[in-house]
Amino acid sequence: MRDSADQIMVVCGAETTEYEYLRDFKAHLKRPNLSVKVTRKPGSPLQVVQYAADRWGGAGDEFDQVWCVVDVDEFPDLDEAVRLARRRRVEIAVSNPCFELWLLLHHADQRGWVRDYEALKRLLGKYVDVPADKSVDFARDYGGERWKAAVERARVLAPEGTEHLPEANPSTGMWRLALAITGETHPLT
Repeated sequence: MRDSADQIMVVCGAETTEYEYLRDFKAHLKRPNLSVKVTRKPGSPLQVVQYAADRWGGAGDEFDQVWCVVDVDEFPDLDEAVRLARRRRVEIAVSNPCFELWLLLHHADQRGWVRDYEALKRLLGKYVDVPADKSVDFARDYGGERWKAAVERARVLAPEGTEHLPEANPSTGMWRLALAITGETHPLT
């Protein structure tokens, strides 16, 4: 754990799932020296990164770290978003093909290519109820120590920073954000 208070800003590129998961994940941790502000900016990866970079880029005095959470899905501007994030010192957690992969990794390995959200929804549905409104019941479906298993499963899927590439399906950079929020360098140590 870090000695000082951590101030983290997270901008989610979707309206519901990522926001609810991260809001409840930080509450689950009960870290008194942690401040995580989670906000929504639905849009393409480039729009999300541009918003975060313009508003909080480089972290500055207000936040130690600024993160964007985006999906690969069918967005044509993902490569540009990754380049902008690197230039503007914004961390980016890309899920390929989508965030539901991170949720699935709380329950099982997934190493084979996954077409899209609908395919991941079916896989995830083997373990949890996936509501039509894409809401998340963190305590029931992802709480406890399941996040540690998800980190371990996600770490081996693709080299860090390559999650946006087509050949990196399936992969997710959410494991890095989870470790940033928990303050751990490795969840099992």
